Amino acid sequence: MHFGGTPIALPFFSMTTNTDLWHKTALNIELLDTIAESDLTAVSTMQTLRKKWDVDEITIAASIVDARRRAQQKLVNADALIADSIGVQQATSTAIAIHKAKRFLCDAPVFDLCCGIGSDLRELPKHTIGIDNDALRCSMAEHNTGKNVRCCDVLSFDISKESFVHIDPARRSCTQRLHGLDAMQPSIEELLQIVKKCAGGCIKVSPATNLEDLENFPVPFELEYIEEGGRVVQCVIWFGELASNAEQLTATSMSINKTISAYPDYPSFIKVVEGYLFVPNPALERSGLHYNIANEIGAKELAPHLGIFCSTESIDSDWFQQFEILETTSLRLEKVKKVLQNNSCTQVEVKTRGKTVDPNEWQNELSSDSTGTLLTVFALRLGKKRIAILTRRL
Repeated sequence: MHFGGTPIALPFFSMTTNTDLWHKTALNIELLDTIAESDLTAVSTMQTLRKKWDVDEITIAASIVDARRRAQQKLVNADALIADSIGVQQATSTAIAIHKAKRFLCDAPVFDLCCGIGSDLRELPKHTIGIDNDALRCSMAEHNTGKNVRCCDVLSFDISKESFVHIDPARRSCTQRLHGLDAMQPSIEELLQIVKKCAGGCIKVSPATNLEDLENFPVPFELEYIEEGGRVVQCVIWFGELASNAEQLTATSMSINKTISAYPDYPSFIKVVEGYLFVPNPALERSGLHYNIANEIGAKELAPHLGIFCSTESIDSDWFQQFEILETTSLRLEKVKKVLQNNSCTQVEVKTRGKTVDPNEWQNELSSDSTGTLLTVFALRLGKKRIAILTRRL
């Protein structure tokens, strides 16, 4: 069956870690179908379900159905997963997993450390072995990938010097996602001991990670920022023999299927706002390589660290969204309303940088009856000036 639809509200019961019961429940099509079509927040629903199945079966089934729904746009094997919602949230998308796995194409031993439900493991070479210290996660990964998975502490697992490793340390507390390298489990200090022992590999870290955070990294490395769905969703430290662009930054966009590697260039600036605006892909900007591409295409930044560029010429680059400048005015609502009126438009989207304005509030103020072509208003602070730039997206 297909588990599309909105994620469901899970029943408030503790979750059993009985792996046999998870696999048994995953085969219970009648229970899964019933859960998928039920409102689990209703007391009567639970009463009906309890007449046929016990609490553990119901809770597991609800978790599997919820996980499969959340995985629909993320994992290629969503409808067959054995997983819970947290496992899916932590999982790498299939598209990114395939992208990363290309560097691991080799005959040497490969290990996926902290493999979770197996989203990366599934795309790594066939001989890859998954390692995790959670028995339930290991059972899920084995089912989801069909590969060899071992339940043990990754820090005590013996990794030979010719091996390659993919490491995805935990970055969540019970209530929130943790971003710092010092908050990872295992810690970055512990992981560096693995890094020094093997031939190479990668560590999945928070997109908040910067080059300066890795000053004491013991081997050559490359930092890759990966965009998917308009957001930078992953940062990867490639190291050793798999750091194919050592000492450089890499930006990868799954949206346009492109990658660039370099060391960030110096920015150049423009004083006249006319012609076209260019907004970089999030991964390109996060890596700092937006300056490299901007300098290549002749676009200049409007203000230091603004991340929005301008050129008098229209330039075709997949790395940038392009907007034709129609008019500029001071950043006051009444002024912007007048400019929109002159352009016969009351349907706008508002973009800003540095919290210059509340874009939602301004958008509600400016979009009255939604007439005319959709235009984009950039509300920006350029030094001491605050300006509004009316544009048309190209």
